[in-house]
Amino acid sequence: MNRATTIAAALSLCLASAPFAQDCQEGVDWVARTVCAKGIGAVNPKQPQAAARPGAIRSAQMTGLRAAVELVKGVQVNSNTTIANSMTESDVVKSKVEAYVKGFQFSQPHYMDDLTVEVYVQMPLDGISDLVLPSSIQSVPTVTSWGAPTEVSGPAAAGTASPAPLRSQVYTGLVVDARGLGVLPALAPRITDIEGKEIYGGAVVSRDWAVKNGMVGYAKSIDGARGLKDRIGASPAVVKAVRADGASKTDLVLSAEDAASLRSAAENLTFLSQARVVFVVD
Repeated sequence: MNRATTIAAALSLCLASAPFAQDCQEGVDWVARTVCAKGIGAVNPKQPQAAARPGAIRSAQMTGLRAAVELVKGVQVNSNTTIANSMTESDVVKSKVEAYVKGFQFSQPHYMDDLTVEVYVQMPLDGISDLVLPSSIQSVPTVTSWGAPTEVSGPAAAGTASPAPLRSQVYTGLVVDARGLGVLPALAPRITDIEGKEIYGGAVVSRDWAVKNGMVGYAKSIDGARGLKDRIGASPAVVKAVRADGASKTDLVLSAEDAASLRSAAENLTFLSQARVVFVVD
């Protein structure tokens, strides 16, 4: 099947898909985990009126589709890689991402005064993760134990403790407040301690969960994060990140005290393996 046929098939699938979200706004919405783009098509004055408007709709859909794909290409996979990088490095990834257009949905066309037609194109961000997540993220996490917890006291912990430090207890999820740190959302971010040792990342999470829900969810407030009970449960730990890290500032660093407290309960690896993590960002 050539590219034109693939896109045409995708268009027909989209027109028969689920209802379009009416609050779709152009760009990548990491809270709603959607990509939305706008397409504009012009009426061909040389066509009869009966064919001109449908032609303009198809043109708007194709334009919006191309714009949406470009947005997808700009999504960060991790701190060092975008989806565009992954597509460049692998023809297999490139073809699979392009084929993913079947997930797009189209709004109803809006007819403008200048006879152009405007449509919005929307797709879910989750699902494409399976195509671009690093192969190091396996179905069964490679890290299943943290070993003995490390005590934190004295100068090493000074100035790094969270306002509400974790205690050695089991939580249902993790909320990391990263506001004011300039964090860039990504499909596969990491959480480390101040020494750079990974607390949460590809070795801890199950690929199935990461693909289904994304490695982390994003929220704009602590209350918004707490409201994601389907993800983080009723008793999440809430901590403040010390800083953002990585080339593109997608990763978060926790204080020595918070890191040690989180590791002190082996059961907390369970919710981490299920990607029950939310970053609160600006």
